[in-house]
Amino acid sequence: MPWKEPGDKPREPNETWSSGDRSGDRDRSGDRQNSRPGGGRPGGSSGGGNDFDVEALLRRLRQRFSRFGGGPSGLLVLVVVAIIVWFAAGSWTLIDAREAGILLRFGQYQGTLQPGLHMHLPRPFATVLKVDVGRSRTVSDQIRMLTRDGQIALVDFFVQYKVTDPRKFEFAVREPEDAMRQATLAVLRAQVGTQTMQQLSGLTDSTLTDRIKANLQQRLDGYGSGIEVTEVGIQNVSVPQEVEAAWDDIGNARQDTQRMESDARAAAAKAESDARAQAEQMRADADTYRTGRIAAAQGEAARFNQVLNAYRAAPDVTRRKLWLQTMQEVLAQNRTVINAGGGNVIIQMPPPATSVHEPANMPEPAPPSGSAPAVRKNPQPAHKIKGGAA
Repeated sequence: MPWKEPGDKPREPNETWSSGDRSGDRDRSGDRQNSRPGGGRPGGSSGGGNDFDVEALLRRLRQRFSRFGGGPSGLLVLVVVAIIVWFAAGSWTLIDAREAGILLRFGQYQGTLQPGLHMHLPRPFATVLKVDVGRSRTVSDQIRMLTRDGQIALVDFFVQYKVTDPRKFEFAVREPEDAMRQATLAVLRAQVGTQTMQQLSGLTDSTLTDRIKANLQQRLDGYGSGIEVTEVGIQNVSVPQEVEAAWDDIGNARQDTQRMESDARAAAAKAESDARAQAEQMRADADTYRTGRIAAAQGEAARFNQVLNAYRAAPDVTRRKLWLQTMQEVLAQNRTVINAGGGNVIIQMPPPATSVHEPANMPEPAPPSGSAPAVRKNPQPAHKIKGGAA
């Protein structure tokens, strides 16, 4: 039955609202409002313009939608209008320039939406998940790790990555960001465990970080995570505060070791330099000796050739001369002469060289009785031996 005010004439179901009836209704509603305490407003406030009248709002809505007719036809029109509004408001999605959209229809993947305006079925038939693919994400922390030599290192690191495949990022791994962090820690612990504390403290190149980046990317690709690692860095490597004093002692001992090694290398270099100089001197002396010996040998060979020529010319004279020269050289080096013959022997030999410990004018001791005849000494070389050989 069509809605009517109390006391009004009932309207037929197909009877439309007229302007006169609507104006009459407004006048009657105004009279009823004015008849209420407080000027017709709920709450009794006549000057409150911000008070909300629910009954008046519902009355105006009934008046506006009553033009479509009453009964099932009016309800159908309302349903159609609501569906149109629902489709118009929920079938459009705007994807930002740094984003990518994943279109799901009844929960099933349908495609990846590129930046721009896209039309699709409204909720709950279709859903669009937006993934930020232009933002660089970072995993950073400072954790304790065990080195190869059993030391505890406090490593401050960071890893930057971005999403390259939105579908894999959303569906291949349950918690992609947590999986990224766990994979980073696993790879970092494995690589730090291959280094000593001294090697970690003296990092000067990107060899270690490059290995970490390659192994981490390989592991993420194995997960099918759709993540690309862009940069890996180790900002600082230190020791925990609990063992800092012991580590300082180790550092001082290492510095002492390096200083002693430097001193040893300097001493070795100096010794090597001195040895090289001595070797050069010995080589020079050997060259000089070789040159002298060669020259002496050549001179002796030349004298031998001269003697040979003289011997060929006068063999007896040359033989006698050579014998005399040989005897002179032999006797000049030997101060003792033994006379085994029975005749008188006169031997003239040069006096011995004067020693610094023996005076030159010291008288000769007298020979003992019964001994061999005394040997006369003469500054002139011996030229003649009488009475046989001695």
